Amino acid sequence: MQRGRVIKATSMLTIAAVAVISAGCANNPMGGTTAESAAAQRDYELLTGTWQLTRGVDNGKPVPPSVARNTILITDHNTFRFPKASGIGTHPAGNFTVNPNMGPKQVDTIAEGGPKAGQLTRGIYEILDPTHKRACWGPAGGPRPTEFKSPPGSGRILQYWKKIGPVPSR
Repeated sequence: MQRGRVIKATSMLTIAAVAVISAGCANNPMGGTTAESAAAQRDYELLTGTWQLTRGVDNGKPVPPSVARNTILITDHNTFRFPKASGIGTHPAGNFTVNPNMGPKQVDTIAEGGPKAGQLTRGIYEILDPTHKRACWGPAGGPRPTEFKSPPGSGRILQYWKKIGPVPSR
């Protein structure tokens, strides 16, 4: 029973991370293109790398530390992927777009694989410093969060990430 919860939490974190990272796609669904702005390019550069989840809250429930330690995300400008070693069982990947001109900054992702393939996930993000970021995701196909909170019943996923290295070669 516990293993099923860990797998579900990992899957939810994967989707959320994809959404967070993927929200930086070239075309902003809210209208306008953000990929060419200097602020967007700066954020894509800061978001590029290998990240480890340090803390997460899924629909009001803390993510177990063992799940966080095994959740690795690789972002390369406006693409993201989870390596097989992250323990999620699949290789979810996708694209994201960022809009750093909103407050809070917005991110939209579209996963290329997994149970939410093709669905838009809306989120918000903040680059805390060059090696730390946080994101909050709404449910796939649902509304964008307006604050970095994941109360019970919200369907939101709150994540804190630490950069642990550059983008590895494939």
